[in-house]
Amino acid sequence: MYAPGDKQWKDAEMEPSTNGTENQVRQRAYELWEQHGRSEGHKVEFWLQAERELKSEWSSSDISKGVSANAASARSGSGSDGPG
Repeated sequence: MYAPGDKQWKDAEMEPSTNGTENQVRQRAYELWEQHGRSEGHKVEFWLQAERELKSEWSSSDISKGVSANAASARSGSGSDGPG
């Protein structure tokens, strides 16, 4: 795991990666680190906060997608309530 203040932190942002989720967490943690004056000794806190924030965003996004899909299905009449 790369953390704020580590040279690898910025280097890792430049490298292609197959793990988009980790890159998103890394980027958000880096932003938090910068917002807090690049303070040392809090890299784990920033990483965990970034994970929490992103998980919350993803959950909200999944819920709204599910509601949209269900609403579209109800409007189209493609329910399982049989012939009308």
